[in-house]
Amino acid sequence: MHPENPKRNSILTSLSASDIELLGPLEGLDLPVRFRLSDAHHKIGSVYFLETGIASTTTQVRHEVPIEVGITGREGVVNLPFLIGSDRSPSDTFMQVGGTGHRMQPETLRSAMRQSESLTTVLMKSVHVFLVQVSSTVLANGRATISERLARWLLMARDRVDGENIGLTHEFLATMLGVHRPGVTVAIRDFERRGLIRGGRGEVTLLDRGALEAAANGYYGVAEAEFQRLFG
Repeated sequence: MHPENPKRNSILTSLSASDIELLGPLEGLDLPVRFRLSDAHHKIGSVYFLETGIASTTTQVRHEVPIEVGITGREGVVNLPFLIGSDRSPSDTFMQVGGTGHRMQPETLRSAMRQSESLTTVLMKSVHVFLVQVSSTVLANGRATISERLARWLLMARDRVDGENIGLTHEFLATMLGVHRPGVTVAIRDFERRGLIRGGRGEVTLLDRGALEAAANGYYGVAEAEFQRLFG
C-alpha cells in the first residue's frame, strides 16, 4: 500500500507516511457476512483494518446464546488483544455486516510498533475507544430498556455503514442485544409507528436520526465523543 493512497479506515488515515511504510503491504480482501475474524481461545491469525462493514465481538458462557460486547467498523482495528500483548481472546469476532478491509500478520504489526512510538500511540488510542464502547455496552445491557438499547445499536451501526439501510434480521438483532426476539420486534414496530425507522425483509432503514438519538436516552454518544476527541 502506497502511503499516499487514501484509505477509509480511520486508523490508517491517522498514520504518518513513515508509519504506513512500516506496516508494509496490506492485503485487501472481501469480508462477507459471518466471515470469522477470530475464534475464542484460538491464536489470533490476523489483524484487520475494516473499510466497510461491521465486525461483531461476542462472548458467551458454556453453550448459551452469545451476546455482543462490541462492534468495529472503519473507525478501528479488529483483534485488539494482540496490540496489548495477548495472542488470543475468550471472545469471538465475525462480520455481522459484510464489507471490505485489509489484513496483516500480527507479528509484522508488533515489529512496526516496536519501531514507532507514534504508531503505537495511535493504536493504543483505538484500544481505549473500544474499551469505552464496551463499558457503554455493559451499562446499556444492565440499565437500558430494549428500546433504548435498540436505538443505540442502530445509531452505532449507522455510523459504520454508507447509506441509511442496515442489513439485519430481528432474530440477529435479538442475539446481539441479548434479548428475546419478541421484545426486539415490539421495539422495531414502535419505532416504525413513530417514523424513526422503516423495516423491510432482512434490513432496517433509518429515517429520523435525531429522534433515534432521543430514543437512546443518553446511552449512545459517550464512545463516539471519545473517538472524536482523540481522532477528530
